[in-house]
Amino acid sequence: MASQVYVLDSSARRAAIKVTPGKYLSDVLEEACAKLGYKASNYGLKHNNKPVDLSLPFRSSNLSPGAKLELILASRSPSVVSVALQLPQSLASSAPNGRLVDKFPSNTTLWLILRQFESSGEANLNFTGRGVTQVENGASRAGRIFYEMPVLNIVGRELSTFEDLQKTLAQLGLNNGSTLIRLDFKKTDRPLEQAIAEIGQYFKEEEISQVSDKAESSNAALKEVDTITEAIARLPSTEPNASEDVDTTSVDASEGTTADPTPYPETVGDAPLPAPVTPSKRPAPEIREEPVLGPDQRPISVFSPPSNDTPKAALVPHNEEDFEPTVAHAKLHQSRLLNNTQNKRLLSDAETEQQEADKVAKLANTKEVSIKVRFPDQSTIISAFNAQETCSNLYTFVKGVIVAEDQPFKLVWTSKGSQTIPKDEKKKLIKDLGFEGRMLINFVWEDAASEGARKAPILKPQYVLSAKEVHVPEPPPAPKEQDEKPIDKKAKGKETDGSGEGKPKGIPKWLQKLSKK
Repeated sequence: MASQVYVLDSSARRAAIKVTPGKYLSDVLEEACAKLGYKASNYGLKHNNKPVDLSLPFRSSNLSPGAKLELILASRSPSVVSVALQLPQSLASSAPNGRLVDKFPSNTTLWLILRQFESSGEANLNFTGRGVTQVENGASRAGRIFYEMPVLNIVGRELSTFEDLQKTLAQLGLNNGSTLIRLDFKKTDRPLEQAIAEIGQYFKEEEISQVSDKAESSNAALKEVDTITEAIARLPSTEPNASEDVDTTSVDASEGTTADPTPYPETVGDAPLPAPVTPSKRPAPEIREEPVLGPDQRPISVFSPPSNDTPKAALVPHNEEDFEPTVAHAKLHQSRLLNNTQNKRLLSDAETEQQEADKVAKLANTKEVSIKVRFPDQSTIISAFNAQETCSNLYTFVKGVIVAEDQPFKLVWTSKGSQTIPKDEKKKLIKDLGFEGRMLINFVWEDAASEGARKAPILKPQYVLSAKEVHVPEPPPAPKEQDEKPIDKKAKGKETDGSGEGKPKGIPKWLQKLSKK
């Protein structure tokens, strides 16, 4: 008997999904995201502030009919899942105990898992390209080869189509721990050559991602070659020009003919004069890098992503004792708590209006702002925008530096919370959004963006080749600790009042007066 559950998003929109006892909650998530306009791989479900296991059917989820499920953002970093592939009887001898075991990220598709297991074993296994010969009408001649489809059984759920094999472990609710996949095969009426053509269409994105990985490595090699070539081209020529020879000769001749015959006085009165300064050689010309031009011939600076996952700040040697709180830290914390508990006068309406007027005047005087756009692969581009440019100009600029210009994206900046820059042709960056100084903007793909655009290199090749590493200056070495001051022997026997100043122990004044009486 079918019933309903309700899936609500953050804006209180809800979608009614019909469920049966055998319907899996991962299918409920996909149907709800399709109705609400979201991408199912980016979201999960929560009930009563507890995450829902999407790998379970409705009967095993302890959910009641009419339950209200919340749509939540899933973690973007994939987790590790241990997968055991149980082979059928015909292939059980190819692996110990008839199983192949390996670990995969949760965003790996079932098809790629099969391909990985094919190449992991010592035996030549074939799970995805099997064919079986079928003789029609009992003919003695060789028959036609038909495709044998792999069938996977995961927690009682059968996956037997190309669409099913495109699903990832996370889409099936397998985000951590371990799982068992039972492998079997079934004969189809699809010729083998036709099945191979369909495989090339269904799993084209996986092939594109592999090609993009190879392209990144080749781009890195080309980048090194171009860097060396540009450095050689920018070096000044060692052969002097004819004009330089004439100038040098004239200078030398003038110095020889116009020399004063009178000797240079060494003193004037009693004060000695400094020695005459000889003219120095002409300094070598500075090598200036040509600016990189972006869309609309706008000067930009491109910085490559960090080569190491560990931040450089964490690699700087430090002293663990510097992070231990001292008494001075505790006193400072107490004083701040005390200041926060005291009542403070609120600003009047006139003062508030004056602050707003000062802010508007400051923005009106701002002529230019430097905007740094950070992309998902941690590469960055910096460019300057004037006071007349709008939000639409910023989106057009970013669209001109990325490869997938047709894919939707948004620009997010942090100002009292995460805010999305509107795609408006009238709102100006400085006047309306309040940009000033240096601004950091984050590039985020929208849910409708394809997986190929997310996995492929994001910047165009000409900007990747001109990217340079971010130079992080090393901190100066810490000064050596001074030797401890010698202990004053006269201060021995003195008591302190906690302020650090030693005072001699004596009789209080009020007690001295009583003793005199």
